[in-house]
Amino acid sequence: MTQAEALARRLRRLALNRQGTEAQVWLEEGFLYLRQDAHAQFAQGVIPEGLLRFALLRGGVELFFQDGSRLRLLYRLGRLKKEIYFS
Repeated sequence: MTQAEALARRLRRLALNRQGTEAQVWLEEGFLYLRQDAHAQFAQGVIPEGLLRFALLRGGVELFFQDGSRLRLLYRLGRLKKEIYFS
């Protein structure tokens, strides 16, 4: 099981702000707060093991892990969609 798959199983909810600069990824044991603007990225809270970086997308978040896997969380038609990619 990749690190992205392990996190996808523990994921509960995703909250985004309207400007697309902040996100909260709610997990079983707490939440991960992500902030990204033109100059910096900031992550705080329950940081998953192996998380290298993240990108805030229009309507979602993409998380990049050490093992080369990626987890993309998007809202489509009001439902949270989890997409796992391997490099």
